[in-house]
Amino acid sequence: MIRPSGRVAAVVGLVFALSACTTQVTGSPVPVPNPTTPRKAQTTAESLLGDLPTVDPCGYVEARDLKQFGEAVDGRPESLDFCLVTVTVTGGAKLEVLFGTLEQAASERDFKGELVDYEDLRIVEEPGESVRCARRLVFTDLVTLSVSVENYSEKAVPSTEMCRIADHATKVVADRVLAKEVEHRRFGAKSVGKLVACDAVRASLAKVPGLTGPKAYEYPAGHQCRWSNDGEASTPRARLTYAVGKPSEPDGKDSVREDVGGRPTVIHKSSASSVSFCVAETTHIPFEDGLQELAVVSVSLPSGTPADQACAAVKEVAAEVWAKLPK
Repeated sequence: MIRPSGRVAAVVGLVFALSACTTQVTGSPVPVPNPTTPRKAQTTAESLLGDLPTVDPCGYVEARDLKQFGEAVDGRPESLDFCLVTVTVTGGAKLEVLFGTLEQAASERDFKGELVDYEDLRIVEEPGESVRCARRLVFTDLVTLSVSVENYSEKAVPSTEMCRIADHATKVVADRVLAKEVEHRRFGAKSVGKLVACDAVRASLAKVPGLTGPKAYEYPAGHQCRWSNDGEASTPRARLTYAVGKPSEPDGKDSVREDVGGRPTVIHKSSASSVSFCVAETTHIPFEDGLQELAVVSVSLPSGTPADQACAAVKEVAAEVWAKLPK
């Protein structure tokens, strides 16, 4: 399985992930040294991480932390919310270890696996599949921090091996969080890193077919927002993500460059068995190391809906978002 490239491809992958069924993978959360030890404090996400929008997730795990599993290399940032390290294991498979995305659970019933104590935090398994093993750190306010190991190579890796890496990476993240060894970014005045995604979209949601009573789900760091009729990942839905990375290049087929709201915009459309969707991306300002800040809007509609309808809607939403980008 080959991993797609580019920011549009990353959003496309997220759409598939949200619409796909999953099964529980093998492996177990990081064992707790003393499960009878009571929590000593209210370890909320903000109390341990500080200002959530400025957290630099690339500081959670470094390549050297994973070198025992193979050749580990720090990856380039692909998001404001997560980072990755690639690990080439015995046999040549290249695994991606991703970490950092914060999400807010409504209650403990949202978790499919058992919550296991790890010092003043908890860890829970995420349902996965043969190419992915994931864990979440759970803070006392039910904000979660995700850690996953994913295999996009053509070479199979046992899920037990991926989960062994995931468990170790989760412990590395937990230890740094508990020690308050969290790094933060400094965003400039025109950066999207200072924006709250849920504040950027209002009137244009009425242009999304079937989205009659949009409810917003705001990610804790504020860089992402999702709208759907039930507040979950059901279709129809719209999503805005402020990101960093290498701007997407149109291929002239499924993706083209157009003017949307006076800004050059790459439009990518596609359909799958469970969803029809379209993505709009515009480049904002330089970030660092040759990367750019990006604004990405996606609209997902139920299967069978022409992708052109999703693209018409995504352009309406994108035009509203682009108009509010810092000048």
